[in-house]
Amino acid sequence: MQSSRVIVAAAVLAALSILSTLNGAVARSGGRQVVNKYFDINDDAAVNVNAEYTRPIVGILTQEVSNFVRRHYTDKAYSSYIAASYVKFVEGAGGRVVPIWIGREKEYYEDIMSKINGVLMPGGATFFNQSSGYADAGHHIYNIAIEMNERGTYMPIWGTCLGYELLVYLTANNTDLRNDCSSSAQALPLEFEKDYQNSRLFAKASDEVIHILSTYNVTANFHIFCFTKETFATYGLNKYWNVLSVNHDWYGAEFISSLEHVKYPFYGVQFHPEKVLYEFIPNRNITHTSQAVIASQYFADFFLNEARKNRNHFANRTEEINALIYNYQPVYTGAKGSAFVQQYLFDTQFYGTSSGATKLHCLLALITICALGAWRRV
Repeated sequence: MQSSRVIVAAAVLAALSILSTLNGAVARSGGRQVVNKYFDINDDAAVNVNAEYTRPIVGILTQEVSNFVRRHYTDKAYSSYIAASYVKFVEGAGGRVVPIWIGREKEYYEDIMSKINGVLMPGGATFFNQSSGYADAGHHIYNIAIEMNERGTYMPIWGTCLGYELLVYLTANNTDLRNDCSSSAQALPLEFEKDYQNSRLFAKASDEVIHILSTYNVTANFHIFCFTKETFATYGLNKYWNVLSVNHDWYGAEFISSLEHVKYPFYGVQFHPEKVLYEFIPNRNITHTSQAVIASQYFADFFLNEARKNRNHFANRTEEINALIYNYQPVYTGAKGSAFVQQYLFDTQFYGTSSGATKLHCLLALITICALGAWRRV
């Protein structure tokens, strides 16, 4: 990884050197310089008509590695992971990703959430009662997001499957109100609730997207737990969440399949739009038709548009570079029979960027600034 960064740094500097030479030569010959000022087209009001934040970064919460990873990578000390399909889900809608580590103190989550534009809580198979894990980190994130929204900072959260279940679990004061469900490898159309079209999540969905979602088996379900409308009514969860759609499992039991928070920009789906787009696992009933892709992409686009309403950012370019998931490489776990084609597998010692990498980024940033300064003076 370190050698690849050195190569990238050398390539960038070489390109800057060439541009500087060419620019200076053109200027000395009386011609027009290649660049005479720096301007980001996204700052042009005629282009960015909605005044969006155009560099959104979503934090994806890591979680404890599965038994599959422990069995197949015995020579590694992997402790947490993110399925790569969630990263692609964000990137495919115009965003970037930073991993949010589990097992940290509240101050860490406060700091990272002050620099990102939204949070994605992914699906998985971990338990909520594991200390210093996915649920504990989610608890911090959930509370911090509420505080941020109350202060006027728009902070959206998207929960998929287990992530959606965690959002409801946290709303219920860490009480597990899930029912048993049998909806593994089940492709379904959504059964929309009354007034779903007045929700934030579906209000701007096209007629085509709604038709696809309500007609065809395009949502990928992989869950053994679920919530029901009866449970929501009994425990007063309807005060906090609007149920937007339901579905029925293999045995006909009804479960909630999508919802949104009454007050905050928090959204949850029991199904997996990222699997439709990026998980090509055979014999798992994941629909990959063009219609399924259109419908699933809608959810990614919606969430990233929510993130663009937040203008948080890192303190500087180097800090941002060090945090991005580009510093890590996904592993082709699908070749070994995993339910995920690729996973980002993290060893505790790799949490954050190494000091050597940090020094390299700092040096690259300094040299680049100097080179650009020389370029403008020619």
